[in-house]
Order: sequence, then structure tokens, then C-alpha cells
Amino acid sequence: MMDTKGFSIKTAEYGSVEYEGLRSLWCEVFGDTPAYVDAFYKNFEDDITGYAVIDEAGRVCSALTCHLCGTYGEKPVYVSYAVCTRSDMRGQGLAAKLISFVRDKVLESGGVSIVSPAEPSLISYYAELGYEPHFFAAERAAVSPEFDLEEYDDFDEFDLDIEGADPTPFRAELDMQGIPAEKYNIYREAFLAGQPHIEPSGEMLSLIASESMDGCGLYSVNRGDAICAVSHADPVRVVVTELILNPVLKELSLDIDNEIASMIAKYFGAAETMFVTPGYGRCQGMICGLSHECKEQDTENDYYYEKPYYGFTIE
Repeated sequence: MMDTKGFSIKTAEYGSVEYEGLRSLWCEVFGDTPAYVDAFYKNFEDDITGYAVIDEAGRVCSALTCHLCGTYGEKPVYVSYAVCTRSDMRGQGLAAKLISFVRDKVLESGGVSIVSPAEPSLISYYAELGYEPHFFAAERAAVSPEFDLEEYDDFDEFDLDIEGADPTPFRAELDMQGIPAEKYNIYREAFLAGQPHIEPSGEMLSLIASESMDGCGLYSVNRGDAICAVSHADPVRVVVTELILNPVLKELSLDIDNEIASMIAKYFGAAETMFVTPGYGRCQGMICGLSHECKEQDTENDYYYEKPYYGFTIE
């Protein structure tokens, strides 16, 4: 495959020497364990491929993992994930060459290639590689009604002693029911009907559910008022990577998602809920392979089309 100044790009099939190098670099850069990387690959089975930039000595100098995450319209969506480069090899454009190589392979296969910028500074980097900001979501925080803000000078930096705290949820006046990935996706598709979005694959939802900690996972709220993916909960904070309202309920109040998030914090006995909803806000994903579908607000007719939604659950 492509040779440039002594480097070549090779696939890193699971269990191969190239894969061992990719896994080692992944763990070094992102702090994950080899067991986690192996489980990640096994989860997607045939729908995942590792790619690595190899030098003349056979070392993996840069790598990424490309996997199917779902569909967007009728097109399969492939994510270039865990892009990493050896610290002593950075600044040579190796990752850019690798991303472009994989992007072209995805487009040639008829799929859509996406990347998820981990920080705003990466948006311009990916834009130079042909990706366009496309998927957006709002990020907010809601305080539990049990939490007294007046006790703290700076809510963003409050410090609660969670050592030995009782992790048992309060079971507040909110019906939180854990549901399997298949049922979650049924709700999700119904709630997002009419809004451009990525429908996650079963493997993607399985991964999200398996990565949830502390007994968290995928939930139905009040038997259909909303769905949410809870990735973490402790006495300080509940992290909801996706909160999607029933569109009927959404029409009743613009602040209903904040109210639900507040009660989720109370339910788990936490001070606040950090949550993500579809809407205008952070760029979650950048796309290559489709023209931009976002339409601006139509002031004359007083309506707007919401921007395409990616979902923090599948980043």
C-alpha cells in the first residue's frame, strides 16, 4: 500500500504483528488496557479494521481504527477512531496521510466517512482533510432539587466528600427503567423521526451499554417520556451521554429536558446531571461523502430544520 519516504500503510488484522503494534500505541496514547482494545475489536467482529503507518524497521508509527457505527439515510457510516501517533514521530503528517487513505477507501466502497473532533482545535485540522462539520448537539448541566447552591461559592468547583457515600439511588419521583439496546433503538428512531441522524448499529449500542459504569446503562424515562444513556453516576455528578425527549412532550415545554435531567440527578443521589441533547451546540462529528443537509431557520414561515444529530453515545 502507499509508500511515502520509507513509510507504508498496512491493515492491522486482529492478532497480527501490526495489530499488536496498533494496540500498544492505542494504550500508550489513550491510557486504555490491551484487554479493552481487544474487547473493542471483538465487539464489532467483521465490521472493524485497524490501519497502521509502518516505518522501515517495522514499527507502528501512527494508527487508527475504522469501524461501522450505523447508517445515515441508506448509507453505511464508518468512523475513523482512536487516531494516534508515536510521540517521537509527530509533526510529519503521518496521521493526516492515514486518515486520508482510510477516508478514500470508505468513499470508494459507497460509505460515509466521519470523524469526531475531541476538541474544537481539531475541526480545522479535519477540515483540511476534506471533512465538514455536520453533526451537532447541546451540552448542559442541571442541578438536583436536593442540592443547595447557596452552600457553594462556585458551583463548577464544588467539592463533595464522596468517600464512603451511599451509592444507592434515591428512587425519586421519576420512573427510570433499564432497557435493552434493541428497545432503546426503537424509542430512539421514533423520537428522532424526521430529523437527520445516525441510526447506530446493534454492535454500537452494545458497546455503549457495556461501557456504562456503576450499574448505569440505557434507560426509558417515565415509560416513554424520554430515553437516556447514563455512562456514570456518583454523589457528585451523573453523566448522561444522550437524552432524547418524546417529541410530543418536547412541544409542551422548551425546558422539559432540563427538568428531567434535574430529576435524574436526584434519582441517582447526585448534585448535578451533565447531559447532551440534539440541538445547536458542540460539533460532534464531521462528515465526508455527503453534501451538507442542514437548513437554516426559515423566518418567513417561522420554523427551522434541526441540524443532523450524531449522538454522544456513538462517539
